[in-house]
Amino acid sequence: MVSATVSAQELDTEVTPPWWSDVEMKPLVPAPQEPNAVPEGWSVAGGPVRFAFNVGPDGDLEIEGSGAAPRNAFLASDRSYGDFLVEFQVMIERNRGNSGFQIRSTADDDRMVGYQVEIDPSERSWSTGLYDEGRRGWLATLEDNVTARDAFVPGKWNTIRILAIGPRIRTWINDVPAIDHLDFVDRTGRFGFQVHSGRCDVRWRRIRIADFGIRKNESILDGASSSGFEIESNGGVRRDETGIHFDAATGGAVTTKMPIPDFPSVLDLEATITKGLMLIQLGDMKNGPGYGIRIPGPIGKDGKPGSIRVLRSSDRMRVLVDDVPLVPGPPDLDGPLSLRIATVVGTAATISRADLDLPATMEIEAIRQARSRPVVDSDQDAVETNDGSK
Repeated sequence: MVSATVSAQELDTEVTPPWWSDVEMKPLVPAPQEPNAVPEGWSVAGGPVRFAFNVGPDGDLEIEGSGAAPRNAFLASDRSYGDFLVEFQVMIERNRGNSGFQIRSTADDDRMVGYQVEIDPSERSWSTGLYDEGRRGWLATLEDNVTARDAFVPGKWNTIRILAIGPRIRTWINDVPAIDHLDFVDRTGRFGFQVHSGRCDVRWRRIRIADFGIRKNESILDGASSSGFEIESNGGVRRDETGIHFDAATGGAVTTKMPIPDFPSVLDLEATITKGLMLIQLGDMKNGPGYGIRIPGPIGKDGKPGSIRVLRSSDRMRVLVDDVPLVPGPPDLDGPLSLRIATVVGTAATISRADLDLPATMEIEAIRQARSRPVVDSDQDAVETNDGSK
């Protein structure tokens, strides 16, 4: 059984507005250069259906999709995006079909494949649920979220918000939280407005994006190179082209040279534990803040390593072993965190891969700006920044 301990230091639990709540939003789709032309940077896949583009008196673009085609059609972006915040309004009647908005998807002339944020005007009302178009089907429904189901109104303009940061995808419908889902298949891809096969009439407007850029992945263990780790000098650890191996007779420990930064990030380990116990320590377990995880074997089998993932977000931290979340999860530890991996005597274990998934510069800068915004304490009549500095 996986277990955990937390250092004695109390943590600040004050809730502040999310860092993305005040970012600058820009139009996602430009107005067409000619009447009835597809906007520059976009193309149509699948169909055949009709897409119409109307520019209102305020200069805002409205997209209308309609048709009765035998297959789905998409207005697809030519370029790919990584992390982002997208907001738009959508209108669709209850009996006028089904639609969706593709994110982090691939496209060719015939179809799009990948994540789809559902637009569902039926009585089921799973709008803003997450579907994997052309692959795995439903990933996150609204079956257990009555409030979000009730928030969507067919035949009216509904505001949808999508926030994709690393493997975490969140949606809102008319400001009501809908899904909060982790998925590790795709971190980048194209956008697409869907006109579903069969009868479909749907309209979108006020389409905005805050583009946070494409994340970077840094390997801290690559074959025989373990340059990202300091190996403790007790003789219980060796390395070769297959990874870092812990001696069952003595146990051993390694520490990452680079701490896990205090930004949305993912430490992704491939590990095999044939028997015994692996200990993972985040931060300072003695003076705090710190968090310890005990992971017993076996992990991985038949030559295929298991996975251990440490996810940091702006509002929480999670640990997943073979994609199963540790419950209860860790507290939200502040600041960069050191990482120490150790084994006890009698443990046979190997780390075969270690990657750190980090946000792009644009995302880091947006978070830093949000943290530096002053917060007014009306009770104490004092002004301080979101990071607690005066």
